[in-house]
Amino acid sequence: MALQSQFLSMLLIAIVIAQMLDPLRILLVGIAYFLSRSVKRPGVAWLGLCAAIVVIAAAFPFVVLGQSGDIAWTTTAIGVISNALIVAAMAGLLRLQRWLFQLFV
Repeated sequence: MALQSQFLSMLLIAIVIAQMLDPLRILLVGIAYFLSRSVKRPGVAWLGLCAAIVVIAAAFPFVVLGQSGDIAWTTTAIGVISNALIVAAMAGLLRLQRWLFQLFV
């Protein structure tokens, strides 16, 4: 039983890593992130970004990959996590870039 749960967790981690390295997903999430930064009201920006994360995560298994059923819903749930990690990485890199720019200029 422990071996099976370890295998399942390794499989889920592999799916998250594969989704995070997908260039189309990175591009779509990046567009959503930078569009949300151009919104004037911060609450609306976060709401729109969260909606975009969920829509992009749901669109991939159903539309792009053509999956259906439980595997598509599992991939969607993992996609939400992957998209949130991509947004966090983009926000962190942008903050690091701003900090370095202020440090050296």
